[in-house]
Amino acid sequence: MHKPVMIDFTGHACVNCRKMEANVWTDEQVGQTINLDYVLIQLYVDDKTDLAPAEQTVTPEGRAIKTIGNKWSYLQTSKFQANSQPFYVLLDPETQTAMVPPQGANYDPINYLKYLQSGLTAYHKQQ
Repeated sequence: MHKPVMIDFTGHACVNCRKMEANVWTDEQVGQTINLDYVLIQLYVDDKTDLAPAEQTVTPEGRAIKTIGNKWSYLQTSKFQANSQPFYVLLDPETQTAMVPPQGANYDPINYLKYLQSGLTAYHKQQ
């Protein structure tokens, strides 16, 4: 079964990311929706692990991409014009485009669940 993708741009040192995971993702319906209806990909923008030399590059803007965190941070800013975390993108895996506008932290489980469901609705309309 094909599923939409949920990209979670996060960080090891991101307090708001941990707050979302601890207080919103633990909601039974939110957790179930993320785990059963999406493929979750967490990209850590502050990961200091060096990329393999062959993967290291310089962006067209002149920014050096040397670490995993550099790579994911650049992806977030260049593709989604955002650089804050957490940042959630509900993505159609076929088109690699956001199905609904991406959003940051939302500490209300009911509203966050509505966001997740809006992505599922958009995904199923495209299928």
